[in-house]
Amino acid sequence: MTDSLPTRSLPLPAEAPAPDTRVFDAPKRDRVLWLIGRRLVRAILVAWGVSLLAFAIVRIVPGDPVATLLGEEATPDRVEVLRERLHLDGSVASQYGSWMSDVLRGDLGQSLQTTRPVLETIGDRLPITLWLIGLGMVFALILAIPLGLIGGLTRSNWYKQSFGLGSAALIATPPFVTGVLLLLVFGVRLRWLPVAGYVDTFPQNLEYLLLPAVAVGVPVGMIFAIVLQESIRETNAEEFVETGLVWGLAKPQFVWRYLLRPSVAPVIGLMGYIVGANLAAAVVVETVFNLEGIGTYLVRAVLARDYPVVQGTLFTFGFIVVVVHFLSDSISALIDPRARTLS
Repeated sequence: MTDSLPTRSLPLPAEAPAPDTRVFDAPKRDRVLWLIGRRLVRAILVAWGVSLLAFAIVRIVPGDPVATLLGEEATPDRVEVLRERLHLDGSVASQYGSWMSDVLRGDLGQSLQTTRPVLETIGDRLPITLWLIGLGMVFALILAIPLGLIGGLTRSNWYKQSFGLGSAALIATPPFVTGVLLLLVFGVRLRWLPVAGYVDTFPQNLEYLLLPAVAVGVPVGMIFAIVLQESIRETNAEEFVETGLVWGLAKPQFVWRYLLRPSVAPVIGLMGYIVGANLAAAVVVETVFNLEGIGTYLVRAVLARDYPVVQGTLFTFGFIVVVVHFLSDSISALIDPRARTLS
């Protein structure tokens, strides 16, 4: 790993100024505002597309969704009442306008099963899913940073081949399979951690979230490691890295400021996409570990054909992904000016 780093510090001339440890010059204010504004407009357009998709869920179901929901109790009066309640009693444009008006007021409708407001139930269950995804991302970064650094700086063909095979196997393994294996080993066999359940208090909730977070974070961490090691190899070939070698910086300082810091920008930019994949994985992982998160709520709503819940949950999923992608994309561009050319 250390064969690419300097073995000794080069002396500085007596009259040389103090080294500038910044990797890149700070971007101008107008340039930063332009980058953020451009991404914000794109995020708003994507959020609008998400609302159209969530709205279309009920409308693309074959047949009359109201009659399907009511079944044998589908009398004309009850059909009309439920159609009005679901905003299905008008043109498509008026239906979308009515639904979006309610969404902007924070009203995602009521569950057809429990008659409870959808937003209220999402507020109760969403923190569990966010904890799961957040811990999974933390574990992924803990796994990716050392593997990415070693892979980016080593010249060992043995390590490269071993890492390639191992990462391919872990990425290809579905999170629910990893979750079941973790349950059998650490929950049933060793009895170190609980196999099911959840408590809302912190930090006690971490005990119940550790295994599912590892199941979600392992494939993500390997993806991050692959991206990071390739980015480090590219960064190590840049001219500004030679500046760090000339100034004779200490190895930890050199690795952070001249290699890891500019190289981590692609990983941060990738997080926006990974969060969407983790939301999908959380649906299955929550079922395996019996967590009452937003994923299990969505599955039950789909099976029960509770369309207001399905619409509201999908819109919430999409909105979270759009916000996280906007933040990660903006931070990535601010950390590494090279990422701005990809915008």
